[in-house]
Amino acid sequence: MTDTVARAQLVIRGARGTMASPGPTTVRYGGNTSCVEVRLPGGQRVVLDAGTGLRTLTDELGPALARGDESIPSHFDLFLTHRHLDHVIGLPFLVSYTAHGGRVTLHCGNGSADEMEHLVRQFMSPPLFPAPPDSLGRIRAETFGTRGRAAVGSVRVEGVPAKHPGEAAILLVHDAAGLLFAYAPDNELALWDARPDVEAWRSALVQHLRGVPVLLHDAHWIGDESQAHAGWGHSSAQEATRFALACEAQRLVLAHHHPNRSDAAVDVLLAECRALVQQEGASMEIVAASEDMILEV
Repeated sequence: MTDTVARAQLVIRGARGTMASPGPTTVRYGGNTSCVEVRLPGGQRVVLDAGTGLRTLTDELGPALARGDESIPSHFDLFLTHRHLDHVIGLPFLVSYTAHGGRVTLHCGNGSADEMEHLVRQFMSPPLFPAPPDSLGRIRAETFGTRGRAAVGSVRVEGVPAKHPGEAAILLVHDAAGLLFAYAPDNELALWDARPDVEAWRSALVQHLRGVPVLLHDAHWIGDESQAHAGWGHSSAQEATRFALACEAQRLVLAHHHPNRSDAAVDVLLAECRALVQQEGASMEIVAASEDMILEV
């Protein structure tokens, strides 16, 4: 269990997209769906998305809170990029934390406070998941949206619109010194229809993320797969790399791996993206998100 940290840390709890995919071919990068823990100086936590990876976090925090571990906060804020199943299916496992006295505030990129409270009640009630009744009282929601702003301790979380069916937010986390990182697990970068409004959106997004130290971005597809799935709301690893270069990002973290993408296949796409950076004469670092990976920002 990590206590306080000198600098903010990102802990990847789940890096898979669409569907959890545990098995022998996904051991190294992991099979859990999207969830990132943000550890802040002073012991505070912010959590991004509630995929199946959330369970590993709450299973750590809950018992530690019950033991009276003073490094464990009794409250954390959970920001959801959107309400697609792979990003919310871990919500019932908040009970591992709330059952020991923890409290959670939810913010969602495409759902109001009322809609989020309704979703939590559905997930944490029979027949889906018979959670203890008092658990619901320890989870409250606040409206956020695709352009939300929320102050959480020493950081500020900002939403900007992603290109994804049903709306989703890209989450930007700032501290007093500026932008720390950006989290965009579901975002379609390709401009197949070349609509002026979409081109303007992409140009504005590049400017918004200019110089971002760490960009965690959707890399669901490989090469031509993205064109074959135009409109699905995801990007290829190569598109994410070109976009990160345009943003002058310092580090790109490829994420939201396709559920059928083996560890060996992720290794190949990572090598291709690193070669692309070399061809451009750039020095941007690229890694592929893997469970339990810790990144300082």
